[in-house]
Amino acid sequence: MKEGARFMKKFVKLLGLMAAFVVLAVIANPQSAQAAHGDYRVKTLKTYQIKTNSGSDVAFHATPKTKATLWVNQQSVNAKKIKPAVFHKKGIKISKYKTTTWFVQKKVRIYHHLKSANYYYVNNRYGSIAGYIRTNALKRGFSPYGYQITSIKWYGKYDSFHVKDSYKSKNVYMWNYKHTKKVANLKHYPGANYVKTANIVMRHNGKNSNYVYLDGSPDGTSKSIHGYVPAAAITEGSNPDHTGMNYVPIDQFVNNTDFSKYIQTGKNQKLAREIVKLFPNSQPDLGLSKIAVYNYDHFDDSMSGESDPTSTKGYTEIKAFPTIQKWLYAHRKASNATKITGIKKLLDKEGYTASKRASLSGYKIGIQIVNNISFNYPEHDMFGRKNSYTFILGKVDN
Repeated sequence: MKEGARFMKKFVKLLGLMAAFVVLAVIANPQSAQAAHGDYRVKTLKTYQIKTNSGSDVAFHATPKTKATLWVNQQSVNAKKIKPAVFHKKGIKISKYKTTTWFVQKKVRIYHHLKSANYYYVNNRYGSIAGYIRTNALKRGFSPYGYQITSIKWYGKYDSFHVKDSYKSKNVYMWNYKHTKKVANLKHYPGANYVKTANIVMRHNGKNSNYVYLDGSPDGTSKSIHGYVPAAAITEGSNPDHTGMNYVPIDQFVNNTDFSKYIQTGKNQKLAREIVKLFPNSQPDLGLSKIAVYNYDHFDDSMSGESDPTSTKGYTEIKAFPTIQKWLYAHRKASNATKITGIKKLLDKEGYTASKRASLSGYKIGIQIVNNISFNYPEHDMFGRKNSYTFILGKVDN
């Protein structure tokens, strides 16, 4: 009995020492002690690889009548431990997101104390919401509600597209990325060119519709608009109609006909029209105008100053007027009347008097006039007032 009593006393002392060490450890490092008891442990069960552009192979949506919470956590897709304050910091009821398709990145098992459960780590298509949701709260497939992108084919080219002539008098709506708001009615921008980034198939109420995602300035000088447009209303190619355009790049004209019409009717082409009148027997020529822009407008203040030269094949006897160009750039803020008076005087000095200009035969005129036009087109890094003053004469080489 005495031996047993002595053993029990030693055992009690040993327990006391162990408890003291534990208390000291907690005092010395309270966070690690709390972490050991409070953190959620995460074990990855499966990593999902997206193999389709639309994400159809990892698409899920909420089960009917689910009451599950998605615990929003943007940064923890690869986490092995999650702090309780983080895991339960913000939650959303996915029943309120019935039109949302969720894309699964991982399937995990999360352990906390003596409990554990399987979760998916998911995000919406736009990446604005991501976090953990119980696996039994989701089922495979796109949401049957709202507008769902079921196919995406990226275009990857910088070709021009525009509204078909047969649709220009109709309402052609451009929709935002979620297809919840109209961005613009393209009927109001008949002269615009757009770049296509993707072909889209969108499902709504069980019906598939074809869309294209377009981007472009509605008037050539203002911020671009972008969104989904019904594919049936759009055709490939440069727009031959320039109605309402403040500026059209020289490489977006189709032929001499639409180029000449732009000069004759463009609201910012008044100075160009006056210059063309100075050469009554010389008609504007698109090919020669490209040569004027790319080969003869390398002035510091020109919006075309860094263009690469182009071939002059097909044209002869090209005559440029660099002195006049330099004068126009120096007087960009002057009125059109002042500019025309100055051009006439400088032409006279170069021997191109009114009588000589009227006697010219067989010459075409290449021209681009961007007359101190205001731009706010950040997508093309074009801000403030821009200028391009260039015109040349030349003959078509037959």
